[in-house]
Amino acid sequence: MVDNSNSDQNRGVYDSIFKSSLDAMLITKPDGFILAANPSAENMFGMTQEEIITAGRERLVLQDESLISARRQSIQNGRVKAELTFRRKDGSIFYAEVTSTIFTDVGIIKNIMVIRDITHRKMNEKDLKESKARYKSLYETMIQGVVYQDKKGRIVSMNPAAEEIMGYTFEQVKNRTSEDPLWQAIHEDYTPFHGDEHPSMVALKTGKEVKNIIMGVKYPPREGYTWLNIHAVPEFENGQDKPYQVYTTFEDITEHRKIEEELKRHAALLDVSYEAIFSWNSDSKILSWNQGAERLYGYSYHEAIGARGHDLLKTEFTVGFQEILKELDQDQTWSGELIHQMKNGKKIIVESRLQLITGISGEKIFLETNRDITNRKKVEQKLKEAMNNLEEQVEERTQELIRANDYNRNLIETSLDPQVTIGPDGRITDVNRATEKVTGYSRVELIGTDFADYFTNPEDAEKGYQQVFQYGLVRDYPLEIKHKNNSITPVLYNASVYRDEHGEVVGVFAAARDITERKNAEEELRKYWENLEEQVKLRTEELAKSNADLKQFAYVASHDLREPLRMITNFLQLLERRYKDKLDDDAREFINFAVDGAKRLDSMIIDLLEYSRIANKDVMFTEVDLDKVLDKIKLNLNIAINENHARITHDNLPTTLRADENQMVLLFQNLIGNAIKYRSEKEPLIHVSCKKQRNFFQFSVSDNGIGIEPKHLERIFTIFQRLHTHQEYEGSGIGLSIAQRIVHQHGGEIWAESEPGNGTTFYFTIRS
Repeated sequence: MVDNSNSDQNRGVYDSIFKSSLDAMLITKPDGFILAANPSAENMFGMTQEEIITAGRERLVLQDESLISARRQSIQNGRVKAELTFRRKDGSIFYAEVTSTIFTDVGIIKNIMVIRDITHRKMNEKDLKESKARYKSLYETMIQGVVYQDKKGRIVSMNPAAEEIMGYTFEQVKNRTSEDPLWQAIHEDYTPFHGDEHPSMVALKTGKEVKNIIMGVKYPPREGYTWLNIHAVPEFENGQDKPYQVYTTFEDITEHRKIEEELKRHAALLDVSYEAIFSWNSDSKILSWNQGAERLYGYSYHEAIGARGHDLLKTEFTVGFQEILKELDQDQTWSGELIHQMKNGKKIIVESRLQLITGISGEKIFLETNRDITNRKKVEQKLKEAMNNLEEQVEERTQELIRANDYNRNLIETSLDPQVTIGPDGRITDVNRATEKVTGYSRVELIGTDFADYFTNPEDAEKGYQQVFQYGLVRDYPLEIKHKNNSITPVLYNASVYRDEHGEVVGVFAAARDITERKNAEEELRKYWENLEEQVKLRTEELAKSNADLKQFAYVASHDLREPLRMITNFLQLLERRYKDKLDDDAREFINFAVDGAKRLDSMIIDLLEYSRIANKDVMFTEVDLDKVLDKIKLNLNIAINENHARITHDNLPTTLRADENQMVLLFQNLIGNAIKYRSEKEPLIHVSCKKQRNFFQFSVSDNGIGIEPKHLERIFTIFQRLHTHQEYEGSGIGLSIAQRIVHQHGGEIWAESEPGNGTTFYFTIRS
């Protein structure tokens, strides 16, 4: 309250204060008429004092509820303290805190209004209010959970998102600390998360911000854990080094964690993949590296992890890397081919697929899957090169096929044998000119008709081509083709199925061979054989008669011829004995010649009889032991062997040879005897051997005798053929003929190989 003393001293003080005050001051009457305005008021309203007085309080103060309230306060209390809105000269509005006091000046009641511009404060208050409103809206609508805790860690506030994420209402957790067992918090490895480790408690304790702490808390609604990524921020009052509260923001990463665990499980599975699978971040640093990548590139897990993937593999991009990243940002995937270099320096082409995924912390991760297609690319390149030449090759092949077709067609057409193709229905699909000739029908007339209709026996013809379809082929199938003029041509058909490019049987190819001449020959042969049988019969009868005559001759030779011969010999010898003293030397020599001739003639008759006996005697086959045969021969030739000091050796000989034993003795005895007779100066060495050849035994008797001129080898088996004179070697020259006869009677052959001076080897075969 202003002292109303009217002292001049006081007035001077008041005037000074009025004029020098930084606050605007107006002196008014009780009715509001302005009496004076100080310089601060003039500055505040942008008016002179006169203009302020003229404008009056009603024009300077905005007529609103605040003004009405202030007036009411003035009436009741005599003084006012209010915040009012004023208008300047330029019409702009400002806010001011007004203090109004009534005082008496020289008996006149006046009112002093002290006006302080609070527009800046009011705007700050307005901004603060709006900021609080926005904060509250954000606090209540944000997705992240926010919890405020006081300096003791007690929860004092939490937004709706925090209630939803944690599964508790604010009332349920109010004043609980992070150490409260309610949370049942755990680490990522499911070990307990002690209360003093909680990010908010650590932030309160250390006064430092705590970031990205992963924590699992019990979540009542689903009886499981909710996984949180927590960020705790301590707050301080001015000048304080201890936080007075902490707020934590967190987000629900439960789904991310499931994905992470799923990824880990997949990573384990990826290790068994044959494909190279690895991941890298925005800096191209490799984050994962499966065993398939180790196998493909040769780098171990430890060598690859942390390395820049494109540098490690010296990646060559078929398109720009920035284009790849752009496509990944748009579609999250990219696929294409890359060129990589293995640890051993070898370059490979890989089929690559990139996938962009976002990590829990928002980091971009690129998952790369590569498959080595180097060999496939080489094959594709070769295939491409082959394809480039394919058209030319096809054209060349087509021309070759045309030429081959023409060649085959000409070959078929020039064949003298009727040739025809038959469809599965038995109808003719093609013929050659020989078929037209043998049937009398043209190609056009034949095609499409029944194959069996052109034979004397259609049923046999139908059976024939059905057999071909059933068994694949027939050979020498006899039929008779019926000509249009009713003439008949006997043929033998060879036929086989032919197939399409898929191997399916599509028809039969049949070729006939005209056997008319053969049939005629067979008829002639049949007639010849009929005549031959008659001739053989007659010849047999003649041979029988001849044999009978031969036997008769043998009888005569042995009895009738030899008897006069012996008588001639005896009388010549008697004549020599009685009249040897009366005969001169010539007569005695002539008698000796005659006796010698008679003896040789007798010997020849004996040999001839032996030869005839062998030729006419039936062979008596038994099991012959050749060792015994040789022993018997050695006994028979004992004198000759001893006189000539001959040595006879032999290999293992058959002990069960099927033969006539007596003839075997005669055969070997003739050959061994000749070997001794025609010995050289050396002592005779005779060796007998045998070897089995298919169905007969081949024997050989070799010696070291004088040998035989090759030109004489063909005639040594001729009867009575001699290569030496009687004076040189005795004998009739029939031994080898007898040997040949014996061998022939045993179904074998005999021959000799010799060289003069180097001995002779006789070979002969006997059926086994």
